[in-house]
Amino acid sequence: MTLKDQSGFTLIELLLAMGLSLFVLASIGGVFRAQTHTIKGQESRMEAHEYALTVIDVMIREIRNAGYFPGLKCDLTGGIVSATATSISFQYDRDGVGGCSGDLEVITFAFAGSNVTRNPLTTNQVLTDGNATNLQFTYYPQQTSGAAATPFSSPVASANFSAIGKITISLTVQPKSTDSQFTGSVVTMSATADLRNHGL
Repeated sequence: MTLKDQSGFTLIELLLAMGLSLFVLASIGGVFRAQTHTIKGQESRMEAHEYALTVIDVMIREIRNAGYFPGLKCDLTGGIVSATATSISFQYDRDGVGGCSGDLEVITFAFAGSNVTRNPLTTNQVLTDGNATNLQFTYYPQQTSGAAATPFSSPVASANFSAIGKITISLTVQPKSTDSQFTGSVVTMSATADLRNHGL
């Protein structure tokens, strides 16, 4: 008895089918992997964006109070103690008790390595989690005409402290969780604080 009419797949056909299946699966896997890295990168970038915004918001809210001395004029500098490209120190009467001698709060924001720190008197508070790559302060005089004000050179001379009208803060951070396959997640945020207690 012969088996001439029985149909089936040859070994070559099976190998071709397996090869095509593996090729299709590898292509789908590559697309999935690329999409996963893209989504992770976008999430990391969004996380860094929110993180930078939170840190800048903390700094802006306090810097706006520089020179707040209710009821009296404590100094002629508008509350600025020092002003450099990577740090600012200022003072104000946070508790509103008044007086100019010993009860003024001195706040310092500074860039230290990979962190932004806030130093109220003797207690250091770290605002970032080792993921800051740059912090830049730019100091502008009060604008008196329609032309854009030219920034002070850094560090600002103490004679110019009372003339500072606004401060631009630029902070660059990288996400706390990074995907090694995705680059470009570093985020730079900028905001401006108008010193509302200057020129009063």
